[in-house]
This record gives sequence, structure tokens and C-alpha cells, in this order.
Amino acid sequence: MNERIDFSAVKAAATGQLFGLIVQMLPHGRQEGDEWSSINPTRPDEKHGSFKVNLRTGLWADFATGDTGGDLISLYAYVHKVSQLEAAQELAKMLGLIGYSPKHLRPGPKSQQAPSRRSSSLAEDTPILPVPAEAPAPDFAHARLGRPTSTWTYLDAAGKTLGYVARFDIGGRKEVLPLSYCLLKSGSKDWRWRSFPAPRPMYGLRELAESPETQVLLVEGEKTADAARTLFTDLVVVTWPGGSKAVKKVDWSPLKGRQVIIWPDNDEAGHAAAQTIVDEVRKVGAAGVGVIKLPDGLDKGWDLADAIPEGIDIKSVLKSNVEAASGDAKLPNGFYFSSQGLAWVDPTDDEGRPEWIAGPIDVLAETRDVNGQSWGVLLRWYDNDGVEHTYALPRATLAGDGVDARRILIDGGYTISEWPRARSKFNSFLLRVRSPNRARAVPHIGWHSNVFVLPDSSFGVRDGETYLHQSSIPHENPFRQTGSLLEWQENVARLAVGNSRLILAISAAFAGPLLHPLSAESGGFHFRGASSIGKTSALLVGASVWGGGQNGYVKTWRATANGLEGVAAAHSDTLLALDEISQMSAKEAGEAAYMLANNQGKQRSGKDGAARRAARFRTLFLSSGEISLSDKVAEDGRGKKLAAGQQVRIVDIAADAGVGFGIFECLHEFKTPESLARHLRTATSKFYGVAARTFLEAVTSDLDSIRDAVRKHIQGFTEHYVPKSADGQVERVAQRFGLVAAAGEIAILAGVLPWSKGDATLAAARCFRDWISGRGGIESAETSDALEQIRRILLAETARFIAAWDEASNSARLVQRELLGYRKQTPGGGWDFYCTAPAWRTVLCVGFDAGRTAEALAEKGFLQKESNGRRSKVVSVPGFGKVRLYHILSHVLEDDRDA
Repeated sequence: MNERIDFSAVKAAATGQLFGLIVQMLPHGRQEGDEWSSINPTRPDEKHGSFKVNLRTGLWADFATGDTGGDLISLYAYVHKVSQLEAAQELAKMLGLIGYSPKHLRPGPKSQQAPSRRSSSLAEDTPILPVPAEAPAPDFAHARLGRPTSTWTYLDAAGKTLGYVARFDIGGRKEVLPLSYCLLKSGSKDWRWRSFPAPRPMYGLRELAESPETQVLLVEGEKTADAARTLFTDLVVVTWPGGSKAVKKVDWSPLKGRQVIIWPDNDEAGHAAAQTIVDEVRKVGAAGVGVIKLPDGLDKGWDLADAIPEGIDIKSVLKSNVEAASGDAKLPNGFYFSSQGLAWVDPTDDEGRPEWIAGPIDVLAETRDVNGQSWGVLLRWYDNDGVEHTYALPRATLAGDGVDARRILIDGGYTISEWPRARSKFNSFLLRVRSPNRARAVPHIGWHSNVFVLPDSSFGVRDGETYLHQSSIPHENPFRQTGSLLEWQENVARLAVGNSRLILAISAAFAGPLLHPLSAESGGFHFRGASSIGKTSALLVGASVWGGGQNGYVKTWRATANGLEGVAAAHSDTLLALDEISQMSAKEAGEAAYMLANNQGKQRSGKDGAARRAARFRTLFLSSGEISLSDKVAEDGRGKKLAAGQQVRIVDIAADAGVGFGIFECLHEFKTPESLARHLRTATSKFYGVAARTFLEAVTSDLDSIRDAVRKHIQGFTEHYVPKSADGQVERVAQRFGLVAAAGEIAILAGVLPWSKGDATLAAARCFRDWISGRGGIESAETSDALEQIRRILLAETARFIAAWDEASNSARLVQRELLGYRKQTPGGGWDFYCTAPAWRTVLCVGFDAGRTAEALAEKGFLQKESNGRRSKVVSVPGFGKVRLYHILSHVLEDDRDA
């Protein structure tokens, strides 16, 4: 008779031992980042590549057949060709949840049998969790460190051994090493000094399982955990392997639904680790979590395994901190929570009847900004579909009758009584409720010190604070995520390989968070080209790094400059994607261009006339259109144009890659550019938002090293690809391409992008060369623009230059105010132009520095100076005498190399 199986319990237990179980089921594989790549045991071919399992989530897929699954139960059923129930039963036995039998080792498909000499080698020694019963006892002697002074056994919830941790004390220093039973690269099995696979199990899983209702004390280090168990016998004490730098590699899921108190080591690393653990434990659904506030008088680095200083009652410290850390919010007088939610009864009326005010709601913390302003409350509730909502509500929204606050909550599915008296009471409750917990409110997303804040999460060292985005206006969250990193890599990022514009767009998306650490200026890239060549595809793949959803992440230029100011502020330190510039008016385009390039919006005044704080932001944006941004601004008809500084920040790139496929250069398995574009549009609507979060975890974990690496990469890119004679503006643009290249390379090293090392740099270099070619050379933008203007005027206004050396010329009708100068035909049939000084300044060089323009043309051989080096020279003009003129040589029109 089959034992009853709790599928959720099997999945939860398997989650903590993903790596070992996956290796046992698929021994003919190898680890590739966060994935296990194996041959498919149900198919006859023995090629790696299409069958992969995510080592963090258990999600698996065969991209050759389309077979997929979301957990190890479905993977076991697929590999062994059994039902889901049978698979769950066998996994439960393997995990010790029910009686164990060796049925799962029965002979199976070819790939499950003993590995052959040809295909048995693994990329590395792979830990097996739990340790098989037949494994020999470990020898803890280390070849270099000798015998350990202490060892600790890691057990799973059922008491099965997962591995060991050993401590060696050598010459006044300690070294702590994990010992795992491994499937070796040779195919045999033995003990190795190797870490548990991530996510790593905690120390104390059996104790957690045996006392499911007991409060949990989380400490750092196995030695400290043993000491804490002696001090606090009424708590379950647990720790994690790897110390303060490994907290994000731990499987915290066994703490779901538990009350957790964290006792940090008394040093900076210990406190930082504790704050990170708070977020991690909350993510898995802990019922409550707090951090012990250590008393004064403790030595630096002190922990519970050390001697307790005189005068400190350690149990009283725990008791007072537990009450403060995990206690409920202090409700105002008269308010209480019933099974129906928030209620109120008049405390002065002994026979007062309770009044229902609103639905159930949790007050998680009180919030404030770094200046002690912008106080608010962090609220959590569940809508009628059971979906969890959290919102940092500014108390300023409760001014007056609180309608703004109620509008935000009701829009999120929260129920509030419709009676005016109850609404007033609800307003009073939110103003007066108190919480022992604190959180740091920030007004916009992006960097705040070393913390990167998104609307629903934050990344980085928090200095003892939880950071969250707080706004008085409920903004749509564009930073949603769906699908897995593996799915995004396979369906989106993989197809960018060989396509320079797509690689640039994705790399640019990762470059946004690097602007602030490098103190780099805002700016972006504008893909210019005819319709239907794939410009929007580039924006979609770049946007999919950060988010998507019902309304998408890509915005349009169809807005006012004021409207785009709000959009830019909502994308600070990330990627802003704006499609089709033709939808914006020329006037608004000019204002928007300046705003995006200059990092801030308009200065405005408040109702009292006082200056309001201008919106500030940093953003790297991608844009598209059939014409360049400069040309769009010029459509205004008032002679406006982008300044050279703005042109440096807003880089115009031809969208057509020049191989006949529009923006694409490589179609991969697709037959036409249109089919690839359709696939990307569909894929980016299904898989998005995960890559940026994975990238932020990597960046914030080692920000200083990454900052240095990016600077070196930018310097190397600039030195390698910028010609020595290039103008400084070209070098500034090269630095932006170098930044994007560095961001892509970091994402590759972090395992976020499935590209080869160097792909991002080569793509950025290709687009940089195309930009140089498109702008007409490596001189300054002012020189290029001035030269273009002078050529245009000379061609259009030739009649305003008197052919004084031509006896047949009739210039009697040309009045003096229309005269620009004189012209003389050359032997080759062209015309040399002699421009008057006023015309040179007010017509040919209008909008430019006339002296600098003359000098630039002389350097290029288009203007002949006087023998003494003066830019204008005295010329004897027939019928007009000697006149000081600017001598423009005829080949200024014939030479189009820099046009």
C-alpha cells in the first residue's frame, strides 16, 4: 500500500538538496554557472547543450524537444518514465521523508547506468547530498593543515548527513573548511574539501524540524551556535556555512513561517550580514525577523562563544530585544484586530459596540528618510485573490481627510469601510500607530549610498537599515519579472550573439547602474534608420533586462518634455527605452534632449512661490527613430540644434548593420529577419526582469572591485579604438561605448549573459566605428557642423558672391546688404570664395565661434591664411580695390571626405 505523499513537503525538502539530487539523476553532466548541462537520458543522442537544469530553482528544459518542468519531482518522473506520484514517493524515500529503498537505483536508460570511460568525466568534483549510507567514514586530516580542532556535522531535516565543517587553528589564526562526499571528475566517489552546493543547507535543520513552533535564534558560526544552544535551551539555534560573505548562498526556506531573531557578531561584517539576512529571510516568508541590538562594552568581534563581560545579563539582552524585534505594532487606544480586520471600540464607553474599520493589515515598520523627514508606515495586506501587497505609505498623504492614502490602498485591493466615521478612524489609526521596526524611505529608485533600490526590493550593504521606495503617488512598477534567467538567456540573450546592435542594447541596459559608482554623465544611444528594419527589436531586448508586463517597459517619445521628466526619474540608474521619436514635436524633442543629457528636470516653484526641488536622475537611454535626434530638433524651424556637448551624450548610430538583414547581422536558426524580430517580440513579453536583479546582486556584492575593473576597461577600450589625432569629443563618446562594453563583460563573468568573453567589447567597438563613419570623421562636432553649414550656404547663396574677376559678370542688381563677398573661377572650373568679415561672422558661421571655425578650416586645407598667419587676408578685387577677406578654397565643395 502506498504511503501518503505530501508533494509540497517533498518539493521543499528537495529544494535544499537540489545539486546532489540533480547529479544523482543526471550523472553525465557538468556545471555551467547556475545550470547543470546534461545529455537527455530519454533520447538516443549523447550531445550536451539542449538539456539543462537550474541548480537554484530546479526548473529544467530540453530546448531541442520543448519538454520542460518546474521541479525535481517532474524531472524524476521524466528521467525514469514514471508518474508524478511515483516520482514523489521515490524522492521522499531518498530524502528520508518515508522509508528508504534502493528502487531509484534500478537500471534505467543508457545515461543512468555506470558511466563509460569516454563520457564519465565531470567538469569538477560534485558534492552528493545527502551522503549515501554506503559512503566510508571521512578522514578529517588535511594535507596542509593537519588535524582539525573541531568538527561539526550538517544534517538534513530527517537526520541524514549532508557533510561536515572543520576548524583548524594554526599559529593564532583559524581556517574553517567544508568537507563533502563528492562524485569525482574521474567518475568515482570520495571525500573532498569542497563547499556545499548553493543554495547551501543551514546547520540545525534537524532541530528546526523537531521543534516547528519554537522561536529561532540565528547566529554566525558553528562554534557560536553550540555555545548559544547551551545559553538558550528554549530556542532553536541555527547558523549557516561560509561566514558573513556567504549569506546569499544559503537556503533560508526552512525558516518560512518561523519567528527569527538574529544575533550578529560585534563587528562591521557581522552587522552587515545580519541586515542582508533580514531581507533574505523575509523573502522566504518568515513570520517575523529582527536583529539583536548588542549592548555597549563588548569587544570588537565578540560573539556568544566568547566570555560574557561582567555586568551584562545576556539572557536579559535577548529577552528585551526579542520583544522589540518581533513584537506587534503598538495600536492606538481603542483599536484592535479581530478576525474581520481592524476594529475600534470607544474606550470611554463600557457598553460601546465594536465598529469595523477596515480589513486585516500589518504595520511592518515606520519609515523616514536620511534627514528624519518623510515619515510613513510600511503596510502589508492581501487582496481578494490572496495576492500580497506591500506599500510604504507617506503619512503626508493622511493630511486632511486622508483621501489620497485611501485611494492608494483601495487601488491595491484593500477594503475600507464606506462610512465617513470609520474612514476618519482609519485615518487616525495610520497617523497614531507605532512600530518598533524602522525602515529607510527613499524618494526614487536607484542608488542611495551603496544600496540600489527598486520598487519592490533593494540590493547592497544597508548599514543597519532596510531601504525601500516611498512615494505619495502610486506609480506603475515597470520592473516586474517573469520567467527564469535560463529562459531569458536561451530565448533572448543567446540570439544577440553575432548582432552588434542587439549586444549593444543589452550591454547598455546593464550599464545604467554603473553611472553613479563611476560618477559618469547621463546619455544614451539613438538607433536611426528606415522603418521595419528592427529598431524596436533592439529596444525590446534591452528593456527585457529590467522588466516588462502588461504595459511593457519600452516607452514612446509621444509625450511632452515635462511628461518624460517623470518617466526619466522613474528609471534613474537603470535603462530608459524610448521608441519612435517621430511621435514627438520638434520643440518638445529639443527640451527633452537637454533634460535627458543634463540629469535634471525643470526648476519649478511651489504654490507659495518658493523654488521646488528639481527632479534629478541618472539614466542611460536607448532611443529609435527614422531620423536623428539632431534632425528632429532642427525641424523646429527656429534654427535650434543640439549643442556639441549634447551630441556627445546622445550618440546617433545607424540601425542598419549593413548586411542586408536590417538591424540584424546573424539570424541564427531563423530564416528571415522578420521571423527573428517576431520571435524576439514574443520572447521579451514572456521572459524579462530577472537578469537585472541577478546583475545587481553581483555588482553590490563587490562594488569597489567592479568600479576599478570598469574604469580599467574603459581606459583600455579608449586607448585601443580612438585614433591619436581624434578630437576630445570622440574620446568622450568612446568612453561611453567602453562603459557599455564593460557592463556587458561583467554580466558575462557573473553568469548573467550566455556570451563568450569579449563579445560585448567587440560589439561596442563595431558600433563605435560605425558612429565615427556616420558622423564624418574624428574631428569635433562643432567643426563638422560648421563645415556642413558653410558648404550648404556656399551652394545655396553662390549668387551673393560677385564674380569680380569675370568681365562678363553682371552684379549691378546685387545691393550691398545682400553681398557676402566675391568669387573667382579656378583653372579646374571650380570657384574660390572670398567672404567679407561681417558675412563670415553673421552668415556663414552663425551659431559657431567664427575664429575657431576659420582655424579649423585652415587646418583642413579649406581656408588660405595670410602669409603672417592671420586668418583673413588683404585681396585686390577688380573694381573694388583692396579688401580684407576670408579666402575659402574651391575644394571645400569638391572634397566630401568629411561631409
